[in-house]
Amino acid sequence: MNLVLNPFVAAIPANPLRALFPYAARQGMLNLASGHPSRDAYDHEGLTEALAKAGADFAAWTYGPSGGDPELLAALSEQVAEVPAGHRLLVTSGAQQGIDLAIRTLAPPGAAVLVPEPVYPAVLSACAAVGVRAVGYRVAASDAAMSGLADALAATPDACGVYVLPTFGNPTGETLSQTQRLALLALCAARGLPIIEDDPYRALWFRAPPPPSLMTLAPQVPGAVVIHLGSLSKIISPGLRLGWAIAPNAVAAPMQEARQASDLQPNSLAQRVALHYLRLGRLDAHVARVRALYAARHDALVERLGAAGFVMPPVEGGMFVFARMPEGVAREGLFERAVARGVMYAPGDAFALLSGDAAFADRMRLCFVGLADVDVPLAADRLVAAARG
Repeated sequence: MNLVLNPFVAAIPANPLRALFPYAARQGMLNLASGHPSRDAYDHEGLTEALAKAGADFAAWTYGPSGGDPELLAALSEQVAEVPAGHRLLVTSGAQQGIDLAIRTLAPPGAAVLVPEPVYPAVLSACAAVGVRAVGYRVAASDAAMSGLADALAATPDACGVYVLPTFGNPTGETLSQTQRLALLALCAARGLPIIEDDPYRALWFRAPPPPSLMTLAPQVPGAVVIHLGSLSKIISPGLRLGWAIAPNAVAAPMQEARQASDLQPNSLAQRVALHYLRLGRLDAHVARVRALYAARHDALVERLGAAGFVMPPVEGGMFVFARMPEGVAREGLFERAVARGVMYAPGDAFALLSGDAAFADRMRLCFVGLADVDVPLAADRLVAAARG
């Protein structure tokens, strides 16, 4: 068939993380690659009760507003998402749809959006789908002035926005300091550039809460504009596919129109399940339990791999650590050796801005939240054995 595709769609890069799914399905595989919570990190009892309540709601079975169920919007505003004056809250199909809608709204085809390196690859797909260039910037923990971003801004006069994952990032697990956040806001305000703040891991801190969000800090920086994205996937259930976007009214309205053009509205049943779960009053205790689970698993993995020579950057929350392989490890074939031993990880190359870039070839993203406590040290031991050949 001589079929001509939209060049933007044809240019969407294959998602290297999705390509790992077949390995995860293998019998006995210990999965350190995928950002999936373990079975014991769900509140099954509360979700079952919420589902039963939702099933009795007529609103769960009919069409609803494009911006989200009004009752869920109110519950989110009260419990998880403070909405500043002059802003609106929209329900999205996970934070990923929020990224897509923000980019569609802000950047015309051919323009650029700045993204951090290493980068969560689904952001690149969202850019490619609408013909927007993704331009990378680097951030070091020691770079208080965000000079890496400043350099990228100076080199990209057609930038229409800056994407940032400032809290427990993916893949790095790193968190921008408050000083860095204020510097970022100031740099973007000086250029009149809006910021897309992807913040799905904020609630998953281990021992102390992270710095305030960019949206919270924005009033301290005249001219700063932030679109803030969050997700129920990380704190209630990824299967609901629900998140939210908080944006200035002038941006929220066209984002809602773009959403309506794509899928009309969020899933009605999922929204009612989320609403009833929030009304049960179980969220805070559930998230506190999950924090403790994740902190213990992170500590166990870091201790085991660190003792074997892996470099484990400090992580204070979230789901990931971007480990560096020990000196002298034969990188070629390491993933295959690990899979053969029954453990898998996400190769660092998957998070490069450009396909084939070897800048992160010595790294691996390890998700420490998806395995049971007893399996974390076993997965670490298998990975160490694979690294030693």
